[in-house]
Amino acid sequence: MKKLLIIFICIPLASQELTDVLWEKENLSRAFHYDVFNKSIAVLPSSNKKVEGIFSINSNPRGRGFTINVDHRNIYQESHQNLPEFQIKFSIVNGTFNPSSKKIIKTSHPFWNIQFGTGVVKYNKESNQDVVYYPFNLIHKNANCVHNGIGVFALSGNNISNALFQIASETCAYYQFDLVSVNQAMFIETDSDILMNERIHPIKYNKTDIKSIRDIYQNYDVNNKSFADSSLFNEDEVTIYGLINGKSHYTSACKTRLGDHPFCDEIILPSYSLAKSLSGTLGLSLIEDKHGSINNLYVKDLIKECDQRKWNNVTLENLSDMATGQYINSTHDLDERGTSSSAVIFNLSSHNEKLNMACKAFPKKRKPGIKFVYHTSDTYILGAALNSYLIANTNDDDFFSDYVKPFFKTNQLSQVSEYILRTDDDVNHPYTGWGMFFVLDDLFTISLLLHDIKNNNSSRLSFLKDALNPDYKNSILAIPEYNIYYNNGFWSRKFDKNIFNCKEDIWIPFMSGFGGITYALLPNGMTYYYFSDGYTFAWESAVIAANQIKPFCN
Repeated sequence: MKKLLIIFICIPLASQELTDVLWEKENLSRAFHYDVFNKSIAVLPSSNKKVEGIFSINSNPRGRGFTINVDHRNIYQESHQNLPEFQIKFSIVNGTFNPSSKKIIKTSHPFWNIQFGTGVVKYNKESNQDVVYYPFNLIHKNANCVHNGIGVFALSGNNISNALFQIASETCAYYQFDLVSVNQAMFIETDSDILMNERIHPIKYNKTDIKSIRDIYQNYDVNNKSFADSSLFNEDEVTIYGLINGKSHYTSACKTRLGDHPFCDEIILPSYSLAKSLSGTLGLSLIEDKHGSINNLYVKDLIKECDQRKWNNVTLENLSDMATGQYINSTHDLDERGTSSSAVIFNLSSHNEKLNMACKAFPKKRKPGIKFVYHTSDTYILGAALNSYLIANTNDDDFFSDYVKPFFKTNQLSQVSEYILRTDDDVNHPYTGWGMFFVLDDLFTISLLLHDIKNNNSSRLSFLKDALNPDYKNSILAIPEYNIYYNNGFWSRKFDKNIFNCKEDIWIPFMSGFGGITYALLPNGMTYYYFSDGYTFAWESAVIAANQIKPFCN
């Protein structure tokens, strides 16, 4: 097999003819800058080709470059350089590459799962062929890191070229790399009827509602660099940030080490601890809507592994509040960085192992419901308790599959959002406290949903509504130096009323994720978010800017 010589260095190619590389007329010596893709997508006419088929690759590359930029946990293995094998059904129509499913594909690779998004198909008149550009995402198995990539192949009649894959961005604080790989591709044309029922339905809101974050600076009296473009952030560590204002969704570009990602709205964003709110809290709320209040049930009555005396009088709400009264060190985040928490999150693979460790990890220090100490293991136990309740009292057995996933489907979130990491055993238990994924459109839809739940007068989803309306009565002080509280799986920050000329202090509920992820629901109906991986948690200037656009108080 012919090997391509690839030397992956930081100076990207801009002049090399892409299709010549795909057909092995030229060797690839460096990565393509994304400006090459963006320019081709913008200039070349859309293809008129209509075809449906199956796309796959030989995972042994014909040429490859791999450069590790960050590996804080020393997890690199040589197998990481190889893409996983896959088969995806797709259709090409009206110049669009449509995978039949956007779900995360479980693969046989020891480290990677993979996902494909909607791409574009352009006609290259000079070479008389169709060039397919598509986004793909590599996802760690049993972890929440995502590496965002671009793929390209060409079709000449029914002949397919090699496929080029590039990765130059991620949301992953501890493992970052650049990859370029040229792989032999296979294409099997299929009957159009085969894929007809599997095609992706278009998303529900008009993409023209997405605007550049620069428009805010141009149209409003807002200080420049008020968001995750401020001096507090390293641009290379920010995946995306945005402000949602009603039907207007202002977003940044998706910066990479090779320029702007051409498919920003298709990249996958990891949840990390946003999942505590969007699986644990939402899951409990949805169960209560159907079966009545359960947040006051005792953990020891639902989880046999938590039968020690220290679990007496600890309720599901205490778990959701991370106020079980059990901890080693109450200083924020010290327990979470300890060996027991690491074992639950990273090292133990089976449900029984995780649950046993979570139940036994921390000694009792106080009565439950008083002291907040951050433990992802608490939310893992909460998920196990929800499933235990369902098995004992209903015909359901999985809070995520039976409640959260249908809720997301009903509200037209992406297929990606319907996936959660699970234990590697027969139990297949959802991680609950981490392990969910989203795309850009999901952030918009979640904003609409949460603001509606927060502000309506319905008793529906009362446990979640309580979290979205924090105050001194329902919230526990979590990080005193920043006036940050916690309640029912949500954080909140209290801002002094004088900052905004309000009569009362302002409480802002928010979700927060490992590495540098914030999703804040502002009192003027806006939502501010950023996804980053530089351990930066700073959004005060964004709150000030949002108040300047639409004051929090009259």
